Amino acid sequence: MRSSPAKRPTQADIARLAGVSQATVSLVLNERDAGVRISPATRERVLTVMREWGYVANASARSLAGGRNKIIGVYTFEPVFPTSGVDFYFPFLLGMEQEAADLGYDLLLFTSAGGERQIFRDGSTRLWHADGALLLGRDPNVEEIEQLRDSGFPFVYVGHREVAGPPVSYVAADYAGATRQLTERLFQLGHQRVAYARIGNGVAQPSRDREQGFRRATPSRHLTGPVWTLDSVAEVDGLFEELQRAGVTAVLAEQQLLAEELSSCTRRRGLSVPADLSVVVLGDSTGARQDGTPWTGLIVPREQMGQRATALLVRQLEAPDTSAPDSGAPDEGALDEGALRSGGLSESVECGFAVGATVGHPKEFS
Repeated sequence: MRSSPAKRPTQADIARLAGVSQATVSLVLNERDAGVRISPATRERVLTVMREWGYVANASARSLAGGRNKIIGVYTFEPVFPTSGVDFYFPFLLGMEQEAADLGYDLLLFTSAGGERQIFRDGSTRLWHADGALLLGRDPNVEEIEQLRDSGFPFVYVGHREVAGPPVSYVAADYAGATRQLTERLFQLGHQRVAYARIGNGVAQPSRDREQGFRRATPSRHLTGPVWTLDSVAEVDGLFEELQRAGVTAVLAEQQLLAEELSSCTRRRGLSVPADLSVVVLGDSTGARQDGTPWTGLIVPREQMGQRATALLVRQLEAPDTSAPDSGAPDEGALDEGALRSGGLSESVECGFAVGATVGHPKEFS
């Protein structure tokens, strides 16, 4: 179990170390002078002290407020907020909103206007406006996540997230388990040569989790080669020819877009899915044309993930502070609550399955 974070510096500590008033620190934090002129040298001195001492403004907000604001922040590492109800991220946000409302919390969305998105700027973070935060995104800044963890600010990552040092709290879909089940189902149908294919380098954690499930399910006598990794859809024709030469009769496609391109390649050659090639989609619908094909595959539990992540964060926020000395007998639930407050907890959400119509018994390629 990870120990509770050390006491964070307060706004008063920063003022004392920088040799300025607490009001000056507050003005620097809010990036305004309210009619009071602050010299560039003074501002830089305050910012330098904050950076050196790992100051996070949330500490002062809590000290001044004497409690929680009942606000949960939502921060993404890239522009992912939906423009329509069919957006990939819409169900995550819907689940967060529903759970937050049920638990009596408001959501506060953090976005960045231009430039690179950053949690920390000049040694502080705007996340302090909230009691804690939900983080999500395909390409996160891991160093900032680690910095946020070390600051003691409560947060839960939506998705599997591994970092250096002490773990962070996250809620993830069980991609590995679901992919393994789907692969084993193909073997049960009689497929002897099953392949895995994706577009992209596969370094993202969800991609690695899916590949792990495939490899765990694949006996050596069935595997015709490692995972096929494509740079773009332009390479799908070449992939299809490789699959034919290898005698592959079923493919697990990481992205729906890849599955759609494989289906098009099949039709252009006078073949069909699933009669000549079974195709399983592993849940990533980004960029898909949504052509109406009833794909067989896994269903990412996005709304449930948003709900569970919100619930886990609120449990952390409302867990009793067990760090104070207590001469009495230890409480039976103290260990669990202490673990909650220190973070590093994770939950796994089972994926659903779409029966679809793109998987069948194998047939030899002609």
